[in-house]
Formats: sequence, structure tokens, C-alpha cells
Amino acid sequence: MNRLLTITIDVEPDCSESWRYSKPLTFYGVTEGIRNRLQPLFNRYNIYPTYLINNVVLEDAESVKTFKDLSGNFELGTHLHPEFIEPQKEYEDYAGKKGEANCCFYEPDVEFGKIRSITDLFIHRFGYAPTAFRAGRFSAGLNTIDSLKKLGYKVDTSVTPHIRWDDKTRQRAVDFRSAPTQPYWINSSSMVEESLQRDILEVPVSIIGKKLSPAQYLQFLLKNKRPPYKGVKAVWLRPVYSSTQELKEILDYLDKQQEGEETVVYNMMFHNVEVMPGLSPYSATEEECERYLHQLESLFRYCLEKKIKSIGLSELYDIFR
Repeated sequence: MNRLLTITIDVEPDCSESWRYSKPLTFYGVTEGIRNRLQPLFNRYNIYPTYLINNVVLEDAESVKTFKDLSGNFELGTHLHPEFIEPQKEYEDYAGKKGEANCCFYEPDVEFGKIRSITDLFIHRFGYAPTAFRAGRFSAGLNTIDSLKKLGYKVDTSVTPHIRWDDKTRQRAVDFRSAPTQPYWINSSSMVEESLQRDILEVPVSIIGKKLSPAQYLQFLLKNKRPPYKGVKAVWLRPVYSSTQELKEILDYLDKQQEGEETVVYNMMFHNVEVMPGLSPYSATEEECERYLHQLESLFRYCLEKKIKSIGLSELYDIFR
């Protein structure tokens, strides 16, 4: 079996415990977190990350320079929080603001304009077109995918199996609960069904379902104010969300699930600001940052033992095509 690991990192400005952008706006999660913490760790273990960059970061000259000067293997793509970019841009001053809008609930022409704007900004900054994308709040819909197709993208990684995301109005939602856990070509009539037409490859975040005991079911119900879908809790291939042992168990589970298949893909996600103290809801102290990075390092060692190869997100397009 061909075992492939992708690391997909949402690149944001520095944030607060509530995910509001810092005030004043700062970018230590890029200039320090990526340059001096994440990429050197990736280089030591031959890990090939994909940095999906928010337009607010793309507008910061020092952050762009950090990526241009970065050594090692990596891919750059885009990550869209739609309220921060034209058309219908909501904020001129980003400091203290929070990305709460969902891409797929804009009118199709507006959403297309926003994806085109961040794509053009990326091209202006780096001199080539991006081919990998993730919607902010994982809020991709069929219009999103159609826009990506028109703009020359190859891969989307917005789908989160076993998860339903409610819009802030709670009157609508992005529902990925029945999505596949392995890469698939997106159907033109459903985000969670496979197509024979090979246009945009969806690479879901690696999330597996863990059956809850009656006591765990009740605990989930009390905490979330709703029952778990089919009595299953979502377990993410993501530091902080899962223990080191759970991260390894997810890899083993996906191996077993794909037994007999030619390829299995593990897609880990997190934010760059999570490895710096006080820049996200996680890792409030330097000690917690060290534990976070140690958790990553332990998983990378496990990947070496299992002969798992790390690749950039867009490489999967040609492999699956």
C-alpha cells in the first residue's frame, strides 16, 4: 500500500483566545512560528507541508518575504475568509476582527469574485497561480468548487467527515457528516459524493468516527446541546484535538479501512498560530507549545516507522488522476 501524509496548515494573522485577530495586527505566527519552529521541524523529518495562506497574511510584506526566504520543501495555497476581501469586503481594518462568514452562502458571482481576488493577490505576491484551496470555516459548497475549477485550481481540502458546521444564524449549515474519508473527485450535484468526471480533487481532513458509550453519548449531548450524528464522535488527525496515541490510532484505522486499496492518504490540519504562545485558543504558554511540537515530532517518527511518505497537497491530484 502507498501511504501518503499531507500536512495542511491554515495560515492566519496572530489571534486571541476567541480567534479574533490581534490588535494591533501582528504576524509572529508566520515570521517566528513558521520560519523558526514549524519548517525546521518539517525539514528534520522530510515532511512536505502545504501552507494555505489567508489574504490578510498575503497583504503583509514581511510575511510574504518569510515564505519567499523559507528553506525546505513546501507548497503554498490559499485560504479564504470572505469578509476580508473584495467584492463586498466588510472590513478595511482587520485588527480585532474575526472570520465568521461562510464562503458558500454568498451569491455565486460574489463568491467567485472573492476567490478570484485572493487568487490574483497570491499571483501578484509569488508570481505563479495556486492550485490548493481551503475555505475558511470549512465552508465550501458546489459553487465554491465551480469557482475553483474556473480559476485553475486542482485540489480543495475543506471537507470534514462526520462534521456539520452551523452558520452563525443556525438557520443553515454545511453538512459533511456522510463525506468519504479518502480523496475523491467532487460530484457536481453533491459535495459528499464522488464523480466520474475528474475536475477538482477533494482531500478531506482525516477525521474518523468513534462510537460513543451511553455515558459518552449523554456527555456529548449536554456539552453540544444536540445528539451526536449516528452516535459517533469525530476524532481529528490534529494536535490538541487528539492525543498523540489517538493520532497514531487514526493512521492505523485508515490503514485498515483502506486495506486492499493501492493508496491511503492521511490529511492532518492545524493553524500556524497554534505553535506560538497566546496566539490562538490553544498553547497559551511556551510549555504548551513545546508539548504541541513534541506531539508532532512523535507522529512524524511513527510515520517514518510505517514508511509513510509526506507530499504536497496538489501532488495528490496527479496521483489520483
